[in-house]
Amino acid sequence: MFELWTHDAITGDERKQVFPAAEGAQWSVNLTGTGTCTFVFVVNDAETGMDGAEIDATFAPNSTLLSLQWGTTVMGAWKIEDWDYDEDKGTVTVTGVELRNEAAWRMTYGVSNYEAGTLAVVNRNRQGAVRAILARFMQWSPEWAYPIDLPADGAGTFTQTWQFWKKLTIQDLLTQVEDDGVEVFLRPYLTAARQLRFQTIVAVKVSVGTSYFHLQAEDRPLSGVHYKKSGAEQLTGLQGIGTGSGQDQPVAWSGGGPYLIPIRDAKREFPDLEGTRLQSATNATLADLRNPIVQWTVSTFTASDEHPPSEAVVGRGWQLQSEGHPQFPDGTHTVRVIAASGSFSNVISVEVQSGIA
Repeated sequence: MFELWTHDAITGDERKQVFPAAEGAQWSVNLTGTGTCTFVFVVNDAETGMDGAEIDATFAPNSTLLSLQWGTTVMGAWKIEDWDYDEDKGTVTVTGVELRNEAAWRMTYGVSNYEAGTLAVVNRNRQGAVRAILARFMQWSPEWAYPIDLPADGAGTFTQTWQFWKKLTIQDLLTQVEDDGVEVFLRPYLTAARQLRFQTIVAVKVSVGTSYFHLQAEDRPLSGVHYKKSGAEQLTGLQGIGTGSGQDQPVAWSGGGPYLIPIRDAKREFPDLEGTRLQSATNATLADLRNPIVQWTVSTFTASDEHPPSEAVVGRGWQLQSEGHPQFPDGTHTVRVIAASGSFSNVISVEVQSGIA
């Protein structure tokens, strides 16, 4: 069963278990880190009630993290944004956001050291670039820390200088690296000491293990399965438009035959990029759109002892096996979980995407 725990936002140290009501509980997590949560607590209950001081200490905004756990698996984690006491109902409603949200608030500098905000990354791979960005995210003093594991450093071709006077946020920088053809995911997990921490995964396609399901099995944990092939976004060529405006605005292009459909070229703006970075982003975007999208949809995953929620965490790869179905193609079909949501039950709504490589 799911449990909800609180943690210190700077260290990830475990504080206490809390007991939300089943009614009103909603949570979501996704690869882009824009998930949210809402949990309702009955505070006038004789066993689990809290007075004002305990509410404030337990759910202190910004300094408290929540983790939704099933055994040692962390299904999702959020930073508390606020709590709202309803006198008529005798409840407190707590809301939170995924930790990646904080990157949209922090700049490359503290307000007292604005001119120290320039950050240069020279000849690193994309993991190394993200490492430098997240190190800056947390570097200025102990109060800037979050329980985030930095990715490994490495040499590569990524070079970029972000000038302090552009007043960029950490999110701006992470987005630029992602535009270069990778995903950046903060995966929550528990240490042996039950600290909540976040593993930084930087990959072309984030993958967190693999599970295998036979679509014709009666005891499968999946329901609401759909199979779709869509060419709505398919392209034959792409023009990437970079920073600036007017006739001096840099452009890049990607494309070429053989063509399997009539020409369908398009343009896309990358307002912060130029040079090789603009070309890389254009290439990566077209690569995702050259072919029709084969789209599997799975509506829900029902967690159990046999199929725990670890099989439905964000980034999890699924091998869907089908044989003899009148519509589904025979063979093994690879998808991955890119978003999950739910309440306080064992039924998890999922969004899947074809391909994990």
